[in-house]
Amino acid sequence: MNYRQKAIIESLFESIVVIAIIGGVALGIEIHYGFFGVSVFSIVALLFLQKKKKKNNRIMVKNEVKTQWGKEHKEKRNFQHIEKMYRFLIEKEKQSFIIDNTTWTDLNMHDVFSKIDHTKSLPGMQYLYNMLRRPIFEGKVLNKRNEVISLLLENKDISQEIQYHLSRLSKSEGDNIFTYFKDGVNVDIKLARVYKILSYMPFLILLLFFVNVPVAFFALILIIGINSIFYQINKYKIYEEIETLMYIGSLIRCAENIIKQDTGMIDLEQSKIKELLKNLKSVKKNVSKINANDAFGSEAEIIIHYYNMIVLREPNIFYKTMKLMNKYKEDIFRLYFIVGKIDAYISSASYRDGLKYYCTPCLKDTGTSFYLKTDELYHPLLDNPVSYSFELDNIGALITGSNASGKSTFLRTIGINSIFAQTLNLVLAKNYESSYFKLLTSIGTVDSVVKGDSYFMAEAKSLKRIIDILDLNEPVLCILDEIFRGTNTAERISAALEALNYMINKNCLVVAATHDLELTSLVNDKYKNYHFNESIENDDIIFDYILHKGPCTSRNAIAILKYLGYPKELYENASRGAERYL
Repeated sequence: MNYRQKAIIESLFESIVVIAIIGGVALGIEIHYGFFGVSVFSIVALLFLQKKKKKNNRIMVKNEVKTQWGKEHKEKRNFQHIEKMYRFLIEKEKQSFIIDNTTWTDLNMHDVFSKIDHTKSLPGMQYLYNMLRRPIFEGKVLNKRNEVISLLLENKDISQEIQYHLSRLSKSEGDNIFTYFKDGVNVDIKLARVYKILSYMPFLILLLFFVNVPVAFFALILIIGINSIFYQINKYKIYEEIETLMYIGSLIRCAENIIKQDTGMIDLEQSKIKELLKNLKSVKKNVSKINANDAFGSEAEIIIHYYNMIVLREPNIFYKTMKLMNKYKEDIFRLYFIVGKIDAYISSASYRDGLKYYCTPCLKDTGTSFYLKTDELYHPLLDNPVSYSFELDNIGALITGSNASGKSTFLRTIGINSIFAQTLNLVLAKNYESSYFKLLTSIGTVDSVVKGDSYFMAEAKSLKRIIDILDLNEPVLCILDEIFRGTNTAERISAALEALNYMINKNCLVVAATHDLELTSLVNDKYKNYHFNESIENDDIIFDYILHKGPCTSRNAIAILKYLGYPKELYENASRGAERYL
C-alpha cells in the first residue's frame, strides 16, 4: 500500500470517527446518556490514529534527513526573508567590515548560498546567510567554528538527529519574527477583560441545561454566535502576533530537544540554551497552550479550532502572554540565534561531506603586505570545474583572454573562496594560504537609467568605493573585470593603468581581467600576467579554461564573429581593418 492510499484510508477513517463523535453527542442529548460512550470511544480512537500518524511522519522525516545529507537541497528560497537576521544585526551592532551588496551580487552569492544551504530551519538559513556576509579576521574564532563543524561531520548520526528536530521548526514559518524582535508586541488590550468574561459564558450556560433545555439551547447558540464574531474580529487584529507566538513555542521545543541529545564533546552552547530556557519557562507555559493543536491535524484540528473560537481561548492566552513576550524579547532572540547557528554549522558539515575535495585554509595576519597561494582551487557552482593553481606574494595579477574564455569564472572563483575561507573556514582547493583580506569586487557593473549613470560613471563609482577603503596596514583583495569600460580607448587605458598601480601600492591585492593587452606591458613590476586560451578548429571554437602564465598573444574576437555566422564580407573587412590598426 503506497503513501497516497494510506492517506486516503486515514482520511476516511477520521471522517467516520468525527461523525461518530458528533452523532454520539446528539443521540446522548436526545435519546439516552449511554450514547455519550460512542463519542468517548471515538475520541480515543481519533487520538490513537493521530499518535500513529505522528510516528509515521517522524520516521518519514528522519529518512528524508538521512537521504538529503551531503546533497544539494533544491528548493525555492525567499532572500527577502533569509537576509532579515543580517539586516537586523547590522542595525543593532556595528562591524568594521561586511561583504557589501555589490560584491555579493558580483559573485552570484545568491546562487552560491542556494548550493551550500543544507539547513532545515528559517533561523538556520538566516544565520548561514549572516555568516557569509560577515567575514572573520581572528584565527581563534575561525578555528573554534571549524572544530565544531568537523565534529558534527564526524558524528553524522548526532547531526542528523538534531536536523530532524530543526526540520520540525521548518523554513516556511516565522516570517514575521523579526518584526517582533525589532518592535516587540504592541496590541491594544482594552477588550481583554470583556474577552475573559465571554470565555466563561459557554460553561455557565451548560449548567442551564439541567434547569431549562430550550432556553439553554437558545442561550448557547447566542453566546457561540457572539464569541465567534469577537473571535474573528480579534483574530485579524492579532493574527500576526499569534503566528509569532506559535513559532516561538516551536522554537522553544526545538531547543529543548537539541539539549536532550547526547552530543559528547561537541560544544553546541548547551549551557547557554539551558539558561535561556530557564528564563523562558513562563513564556513556554502560556505559548504551549496556543500550540496545543499542533499535535493534531485535519478534522481533529478543526474540532479544536472551533472549541478555541467558542471559549475565546487563544485571545485570552495571547493577552496574558503579551507582557512576558516583551519582557523576554532579548532572551528569545538569543535562543533563535543559537538554534540558527547550530543549524548552519550542521549545514556546513553536510555540505563538506558532499565535496570531492576541500581544505582548511591557512590564514595569516600579514599586516602591511599580502599573500595568496592556491593549489587546484575550483568554483562551487560548476559540475566539472577546471581548477587553478597560482601564487601571488605581494604582487597582483592581470588576466587577459577573449570573452567566454574563463576570465570571469576565474575571478569569481577567487572571490567566493575568499569568503568561504573567512566564514566557513573552508576552501574548495587542495591547499590554500592567504592573508586575512577585506574583499571588494567590481565585476558586473551596469549602467543605470534610474540614477542616470553611464557604464563609465557606474564603473568609476564602483571602483571609488574600493579605493576609499584601502589601508596600508590591512590587506584588501580587489577583483576587477574590464576596468573603466564604457569610455574611449586612450582614456580607459590611461585611467586603468594609474588605478592599478595606485591600488597595488596601497597594500591591495588586485586581480583584474582586461581586454586591453596594452596594460600587460604598461603596469609596473608588481603584477603577474596570466591568460586564457581558445582556438578555432574546423569552424568550431574550443575553450580549454586553463589558466596560463603570461599575457594573451592572440586576438580571436573577429574569428568568433566568423564562428557565429556573421556575413563573410563583414568579418573579412573587420580582420583587415584590425591588422591596419594594430
